[in-house]
Amino acid sequence: MDTYRNNLLGDARKKWIGLALALVLVATPGRAQTQALPTGDGLKGAYYRGPNFDSFVLTRRDATIDFDWNFRPPGPGLPNEYFSVRWTGWLVAPATGRFLFHARVDDGIRVWIDDELILDEWRPQRVRDFTATIALNQGTAYRLKVEYFQDILHTRAFLNWSPPDESNTDRRANANASIPTRYLFSTNPGPALVAVVTTPPAAPAAVPPPAPVADTSRNAQVARLAKGEGLNLPEMYFQQGKAILLPPARAALNRLAPALLATPDRRFEVQGHTDNVGTPELNLQLSQRRAEAVCRYLIARGVPAEQLAPTGYGSTQPVADNADPAQRPLNRRVVLRRL
Repeated sequence: MDTYRNNLLGDARKKWIGLALALVLVATPGRAQTQALPTGDGLKGAYYRGPNFDSFVLTRRDATIDFDWNFRPPGPGLPNEYFSVRWTGWLVAPATGRFLFHARVDDGIRVWIDDELILDEWRPQRVRDFTATIALNQGTAYRLKVEYFQDILHTRAFLNWSPPDESNTDRRANANASIPTRYLFSTNPGPALVAVVTTPPAAPAAVPPPAPVADTSRNAQVARLAKGEGLNLPEMYFQQGKAILLPPARAALNRLAPALLATPDRRFEVQGHTDNVGTPELNLQLSQRRAEAVCRYLIARGVPAEQLAPTGYGSTQPVADNADPAQRPLNRRVVLRRL
């Protein structure tokens, strides 16, 4: 009888210990948090007649960049030679470290990641391979822009990568595989969580950071804009020939984003302008890139893409004397106009 009673007590103790451990594991915060990376839908491809984005024809979603049109037009209304493509979207890295990007093209290609130009092979040429490396963080979404132009004869547009942990054997095996669609996004997927396993010590509850304070004066300026009226953004100063947002411009856009979010029913044209240095065609392209850079930054901060319309005007609307070197930089600007 004593043996039977002891066995029962032992079984009961085991059950209670198992239950207690299960409750501790469930109730302990920070033990393990896991969220899979989001799944991509490809990139937005804008197709143009002419090798320098001369005449817009169509926009479509491309799952990845791996094309050989084999002497055929890339889409309706396009020629099989002398055309250009601009792919835009977001790239999410599956690992942390230096990624090797590899392009195979005929003819020209340019690749930007977060406005950093990592590949610039913009010229007529036979099929050639080019590489570049850049450090990326796992789970982070990076702005991606790829420009391509076709001159004559053969067409090839291909882009892949090698993650930092890929062996040489795998790299050779994957040399002809483009960047998987699951890492490419047509819109900003936002920050992604990666697997974390920690056992933090007991600590007081974290105090949330204060919410960003909107610039009420900029809010008022945006709210007062009537249809057709424009608001000059003086902080949107660009270096000559470049479309990279400088720190003061980024700070100004951080203040502008809440003002635009406060008027969700309004649409705005984001105008890019340049000085008159360079050809009118190149200035028009540069002003478009500047307007798009501003829109990308605002979209990354929550402003709906459909609320913004980037438009480049080149050097056609100066506000200062281009003949005066001291005044000329004032023409390199961005204007917000209510539609």
